[in-house]
Parts: sequence; structure tokens; C-alpha cells
Amino acid sequence: MYARVVVYAHHEDKVELEAKARAGVIPIVTGTPGYISYGVMVEDDRVVSISQWESEEHAKAADAALAAWVKANTTMTSETRITGDLAWLELASS
Repeated sequence: MYARVVVYAHHEDKVELEAKARAGVIPIVTGTPGYISYGVMVEDDRVVSISQWESEEHAKAADAALAAWVKANTTMTSETRITGDLAWLELASS
């Protein structure tokens, strides 16, 4: 399983940015092959995007599509971008 984590800096209204991102990003991630999960944390002027993918190829394809969307639709800038194989992942049992 692969993960993609990106930390962005932003200077936009948090509520407007979140609404715009939900509308634009969710169709990208859910429509990209290999999608497992996606989440976002917003703290002050930082946005952290976290996603899980079935393979490195899937994670990198999503990263490229999401980077293009962010560039075209927001003023956010990427501070840290990591895409890689998870060393381990512990999930809660049902």
C-alpha cells in the first residue's frame, strides 16, 4: 500500500478553500484507479492532504492530477510532498 502526503501553505479563506477543494478534489481521487482513502487536515495557514493507494503508480498518478488541480484552482503552495510505500499500517479491527 502506498501513501501520498502533501503539506500546503495557504492564504485563502478556510471555509471557501475547503468547499472548493471538496468539490474539485473528491472526484479526482475517487475517479483515480487504486484509490483507498483520502483525508485533509487544516491548521492555521497549513493544509495537509493524506491519501492511500494500491500501488506506487496509482499514488503518483493521483499526485500529478491533484497538483495540477491545486495549481489551476488555488493559491496554495506545496511545502512538503511525499509519496511512498507504507512501512506498516495498523488498522482497527471491526
